[in-house]
Amino acid sequence: MVFTSLSFIFLILPIFLAFDFFANLSNSTRLRNAGLLFISLLFYFWGEAISIVLLVALGFINYLAANFFVNCKKQKLWLTTFIVFNLAVLFQFKYAYWLISLFLPSLTSKSHSIPPGLSFFTFHAISYLIDIYRKQTPPAKKALNFLTYFCMFPHLISGPIVRYAQVKDDLTKRGYDQQLFMFGLYRFLVGLNKKVLIANLITNLADTAFSLSSAGHLNFFDAWIGIAAYTVQIYFDFSGYSDMAIGLAAMAGFRFEENFVRPYSSLNIREFWRRWHISLSLWLRDYLYFPLGGNKGSALSVYRNLIVVFFLCGLWHGANLTFIFWGLWHGLFLILERLLGGRFFEKIPKILARVYTLLVVLIGWVFFRAGTIGEAFIYLKNMFSFKISPLILNYFPSAFIFLFVGIVICLLPDRLFPAPACRQEGNFSSGAFFLQAILTVFSISLLLAGARNPFIYFNF
Repeated sequence: MVFTSLSFIFLILPIFLAFDFFANLSNSTRLRNAGLLFISLLFYFWGEAISIVLLVALGFINYLAANFFVNCKKQKLWLTTFIVFNLAVLFQFKYAYWLISLFLPSLTSKSHSIPPGLSFFTFHAISYLIDIYRKQTPPAKKALNFLTYFCMFPHLISGPIVRYAQVKDDLTKRGYDQQLFMFGLYRFLVGLNKKVLIANLITNLADTAFSLSSAGHLNFFDAWIGIAAYTVQIYFDFSGYSDMAIGLAAMAGFRFEENFVRPYSSLNIREFWRRWHISLSLWLRDYLYFPLGGNKGSALSVYRNLIVVFFLCGLWHGANLTFIFWGLWHGLFLILERLLGGRFFEKIPKILARVYTLLVVLIGWVFFRAGTIGEAFIYLKNMFSFKISPLILNYFPSAFIFLFVGIVICLLPDRLFPAPACRQEGNFSSGAFFLQAILTVFSISLLLAGARNPFIYFNF
């Protein structure tokens, strides 16, 4: 199930809000957690009945594991054991089939499926265990509290990656906060409209462009329009999901950190990763890059660390060489920027820095979107072949309008779009709320008409 499905908006969400409201009247955080856990399991069961066993089993195992090794003498050994266990589960479901298909394609079939959200709740489990080992947070005393955190439906399927330490206080004590609730409702509407009115409506431009490229029928202009559409689509799709997740959590009394801060305004790739999928960037930094040595040591060791991190970043996104290439592409430009020096981008005009960053990101998205490495290079050839012919994508006139709107929103200066941080719940006006409410009417109308709806990150 996805947040923009009619069954969620008109059934699951009202049940959740009603239960949470009445549970809050009893002034019982335990009851609110139980209700949230029940709705979360129902939410997951609705779309993936079989995988719910895996979700609950991993939740219980990691809860017991943390409480077990925290009192053991050989904590590092047990920590390593439980981390390997979580990674083994992830490997089994997400990568084993892919590796077998590379070497023994005759033994595989196309019916393979991955439990939704597996990559995300695996990272939740690992961060929880490591934070306890580092004594940055105590283990959850009650299974209900940990399972509520682990299975919480706002972040369950596609993030953001939330650390236990960020929500542990709210799990034990939280009351009704009207300002936070209204902020949550506002962010939910913003995310819904970003997804339905922008991402969904330009999907055909990107999909058709990549399909035509594989068939050898794409010209220069269509290629650039197609990748521009995908660049806008993936941002509004994933940031829209994150907005909705932040909003749903806020309505339940939790404050999630921001996951996107206008990444296409970045002046270099390093800044891009400080603005794009922030929860993943910070996770990779704290639990992989720093343990590898981070910025310490020789320049070669730093470059090695960056390559390892972004190789695994690409692999985390999917079992495909295209994702690995995408990760390495970003890693290589991070190394290049270090070779040039941090002040290089301060000396050149900002417009040139933004063009450079967008060009690197655009080319990277080609590999992220393509089905194979070969298809990606064919698409890039179309982008830079300068083959001029009549536009093929012009039979999506309405999509061009929404593409233009999306590009404008992405590229306008930051000062026109202040980041709506969760710590500033009251930073939206009644006029902004009213505008989002009006746009939601159009979004619901499109959903009722059967508009295309899946989230890009749903399968990661």
